[in-house]
Amino acid sequence: MKRGVLFFLVVVLSLLPVRAFSANELLWEKKLPFQEAAIHYRIKGMEEGKETLYVRENGKERAIYRETVSQMMGVEMVNSTVTIKEPDFIYTYDLQKKQGFKAVNPQKYMIEAYNKLSLAEQEKVRESAQKMGAAYTEGMGGTMEANALEILGYKCDKVEIMDGSATYLIHDTDVALKTEMNIMGMNLTMTAEAVDKGKVDDKFFQHPQGITAEVNAQSDEIAKNMAMQAIAMLQDPRNTANGQMMAPMQAVGAAKKKMSKEDKEAMMQQMEQIMKGLQKEKTAQ
Repeated sequence: MKRGVLFFLVVVLSLLPVRAFSANELLWEKKLPFQEAAIHYRIKGMEEGKETLYVRENGKERAIYRETVSQMMGVEMVNSTVTIKEPDFIYTYDLQKKQGFKAVNPQKYMIEAYNKLSLAEQEKVRESAQKMGAAYTEGMGGTMEANALEILGYKCDKVEIMDGSATYLIHDTDVALKTEMNIMGMNLTMTAEAVDKGKVDDKFFQHPQGITAEVNAQSDEIAKNMAMQAIAMLQDPRNTANGQMMAPMQAVGAAKKKMSKEDKEAMMQQMEQIMKGLQKEKTAQ
C-alpha cells in the first residue's frame, strides 16, 4: 500500500463531522488552554523524525513544521514540510520538492453554512452536536473516552477509530498530544515531548520563499461538500443518512483514477468498513 493512499484516507476522515463538533460548543468557539504555544513531537514508525506545532490567536492560526525520514523499497526518503493553517485557507509546502498547495479551510465553509441558518436552526445544530459527537465515533467502530490520560500535565480525551488507531486530544479541544496510527499494516506514533507556552515568533507563520502555493480545486470541493453536509446532518439528522456518505465516496472516486488496482481494492475495503459503521449507527437511532 502506497503512503499516498494512507494520507488520502486520513484526510477524508479528518473532514467527517465526528471531529467537527463536541459538547455544547462548536469547534471554532472552543478555547485552548493557551493563547500561544509551541508543541514539540517525536515521530516513530513508518516515519522517524520530529514535528512542531506553533499556535497563536488561541488556535485560529497554526503552523506545523515536520522533518522525517522514511524507507520506501529500500530507498531512504527525506521529508520536510510546512503547513500553515489560517481561518480561511490551509497552505502545505513540500520543501524537498519545492511545491506548494493552497486549499480552503473546511471550517470556513462550516461557519458560513451555520451563519446562514435561522436562530432556531442554529439551536438545533447545537443540540444535535451535543448528542451526536460520541455517537458518530462509535458508529465508525470507535470509542470516545473523556480524560482518559494525562500528558505533560494536560488531561486528554481518547478518540479511537479504525482498528485500534487512537489520538489523545487535550480535553475538549482538537489539539492532539499523542497519536497512535495503525492503518492497513502501517504504524506510526507521534508523541508530544514538550509544550512551551508563550509568544511564538512571527517567522514561523511566514510562507517559504521561492515556492508558489497552487490552488487545489479538488480538495476545496471535497471540503465544501463535507462541511455543508455536516451542518445539514446536525440540522436534521433524520434526512441525511445518504448525504452523510456522499462526499467521502466522491473523494474516493476521484482518487481511484490515479491508483493501482491493489491500492484501489485496499482503500475501498477500508472505506466500506467505515461507512458500514456509520450506517449501522444511524439505523439504530
